[in-house]
Amino acid sequence: MSSEATQGQTADQYGQLHPAETPELLAKKRVEFEEELKTLPRKKRKSFEQAQEKCPELLTDDFKLMFLRSEVFNADLAAKRYAHYWDKRIETFGP
Repeated sequence: MSSEATQGQTADQYGQLHPAETPELLAKKRVEFEEELKTLPRKKRKSFEQAQEKCPELLTDDFKLMFLRSEVFNADLAAKRYAHYWDKRIETFGP
């Protein structure tokens, strides 16, 4: 990979590249994440929509940012992981 392609990115201990977390990047990716959540099929949105109704204080931007970081800011994958998290949380602990 060229140095130009990796500019502004840092590697973790496993060699995976991570972008520099600028305020602009975070704002852009949060918007993309929210848009991706809206495009998920209704069945996949059911659990986190239930969480929005019953415990909105848990659905903070910082909480959602954990999912973006875990998928190296790929909003599509982060939204799917977030929806899966809420499915499993409700399955485990109940509504």
